[in-house]
Amino acid sequence: DDLAMKSLANWTPRLPMEATSLMGNYVRIEPLVIERDVPLLWEALGGTSDAINERLYWFGGSRLEDEQDLAETLREIEKPVGCCVNVLRLQSTGQVSGMASYIATVPEQGSTEIGYVAHGLSMARTPAATEAHYLLAKHALVTMGYRRYEWKCDSNNEPSQRAALRLGFQYEGCFRQHRVTARKTNRDTKWFSMLDSEWEQREQEFQIWLDPSNFDDNGQQKMTLQAIRNRGWLSHS
Repeated sequence: DDLAMKSLANWTPRLPMEATSLMGNYVRIEPLVIERDVPLLWEALGGTSDAINERLYWFGGSRLEDEQDLAETLREIEKPVGCCVNVLRLQSTGQVSGMASYIATVPEQGSTEIGYVAHGLSMARTPAATEAHYLLAKHALVTMGYRRYEWKCDSNNEPSQRAALRLGFQYEGCFRQHRVTARKTNRDTKWFSMLDSEWEQREQEFQIWLDPSNFDDNGQQKMTLQAIRNRGWLSHS
């Protein structure tokens, strides 16, 4: 639209994404240190080869037999410029409980993707997991000044699709026969995005949801993110 065209008059390429330290109320995000973090991630994500491969099934790579295989996978993720793995720690315990990565980064276009996300049982479906996504999105779209924040997943990965929509990403479409996986299966890829122009609204929603007043004494949410998004009293709605 006209607003977008005008706003690009002063556009300059962004710096490449780098793993970073971000602090929230529920989660602490740190750059991956392979030697320190791989054993902790292995334990957090299942502790056995079978459990790890089940939890990381949608990463789409070859089977991981041991910590060395996981370390090699993480090194491969970080090879391209602007691609990096972040480790997620619970603030309550300091425990490494997951990972999330910036990938497919194109600094010239101000575009990056959040991918290779995995939450251990201690983090899955908790405020810490949602807060991690909030902090990582804000870092890309605000601190680093990127225009486009992507989420892509296998069309068969329904939990990932639900998560993208819950977090406020917009569905863009499906790339059919996009890839042949390491398991020699077809992958159709569904694309989602969040734009810098949408961030003010998304941030309000995240902040309202993450506020302690939105949780009861048992830590259960009172309002869902989607319900907050649907509320008419948010600005720009």
